[in-house]
Amino acid sequence: MHEYSIASSIAQTVLESAAEHKAAKIHTINLEIGELVFLNIEQVTFWLDELFKDTPAREAEINVTNIKGEVKCLDCNYLGPIEFLDSPLYHYKMPNFLCPDCKSYNIEITRGRECMVRNIKAET
Repeated sequence: MHEYSIASSIAQTVLESAAEHKAAKIHTINLEIGELVFLNIEQVTFWLDELFKDTPAREAEINVTNIKGEVKCLDCNYLGPIEFLDSPLYHYKMPNFLCPDCKSYNIEITRGRECMVRNIKAET
């Protein structure tokens, strides 16, 4: 149900923005979702399609850009992709929250936690 609540928030944001700009029809919705948000993109788009029925966004094309996770090490200044552990114990790859270079846990996540509506293309 995590995907449903996120999709509901996205739908509310899109529809409020459309109403504010007096949009009669929404053609395209561009989203950015980070891989560290752990959302199933297919489920999010499914729920958005359902939530947009009977709204100006009912026929909108929904595009999702997946933002890869990135970390900065505060010890060795590494800046780059986060490593993922591929273990048969999990149903998906788990992020390894340590520096890939020096193995320090003193890291900062710089990308990959985004979940935003980048833009909307609509007809007024």
